[in-house]
Amino acid sequence: MRNLIATLAAASACLGVLVTAGDANAAGQAASSSAASTYSTYTDLPYASGASQVLDLYVPDGARKPLPVIVYVHGGAWLASDKSELLRTLGWEALLDQGFAVASVNYTLSTTAQFPTQIQEVKSAVRYLRAVGPQYQLNGKVGLLGASAGSQIASLVGTSCGVRSLEGTIGTTGPSSCVDAVMDIAGPTDLGALAAASPALAGAVTAYLGCPAGIESCSPNVLRQADPTTYLTPGRRLPPFLIAHGDADTLVPLAQSQRFFTSLKQACGSVSLFTLSGQDHFFATLGALLEPFPARTVQTSKGCGPTKTATEPPLGYATIGAFFHSSLR
Repeated sequence: MRNLIATLAAASACLGVLVTAGDANAAGQAASSSAASTYSTYTDLPYASGASQVLDLYVPDGARKPLPVIVYVHGGAWLASDKSELLRTLGWEALLDQGFAVASVNYTLSTTAQFPTQIQEVKSAVRYLRAVGPQYQLNGKVGLLGASAGSQIASLVGTSCGVRSLEGTIGTTGPSSCVDAVMDIAGPTDLGALAAASPALAGAVTAYLGCPAGIESCSPNVLRQADPTTYLTPGRRLPPFLIAHGDADTLVPLAQSQRFFTSLKQACGSVSLFTLSGQDHFFATLGALLEPFPARTVQTSKGCGPTKTATEPPLGYATIGAFFHSSLR
């Protein structure tokens, strides 16, 4: 566990000066040095009543019609970080320039609550954004963008549309929590295999799942419930997925994303897997989504068709924006 926290701290240190709560002030206008246009910032919007159940919302100014929203789900091994991680992700404002509102959501860390609380909270945040959509000029279309542990949460929310045991009763309960697209950045899906393959993450996995005696003490049922592939059943609504993973990731093995890609393909989903050459676990935060783009292999499968393999397009914000636009119209 200490090794894991040290790794996360080192990654944050690489980002330079961190954004503080005072830097992202309360609702009002905010000019960005990276975004081409200005946007309005709404901080600490409560999607439910808990202290950590808040989100920040960024809405481009001057939109001529209501906008889709992309919800960022932060990483941190389920036990660290918060919604400000978005602001430390180089280039994220490009999504605003492409006509998306962007939200970044807090969820209760595993030091306080265990799975499936975090899944239920993100589903609650999705319902909240749909409920308050008219107030913030949102059109009800919701995509998720998860990083690392946040990808496990985002992917599970994406595959579990209508699953009552994961829905919960937190916050707003009227609108749907089903999402329209998911981007998964270096996320795990098989947490038992992750704990075995990555000793630095084993303690984080067991803390998240509520198995203090180690991964061997986790029931097969809990491991199955926390696996996004469990819910890939015929007839369930399945959004398109964009998966990205570095082939030099020493925290979450590339095999986790390869497994997820295969499962989504077998479920006849729409999925692309970008494998980025030489990139480690923190590639997105540290600027690999900006030029010069790393070399990559792109595997794509739609419906029940064959997998197509290519080296284009590069994985930048233009590609990410095109993916979300195709599903959030």
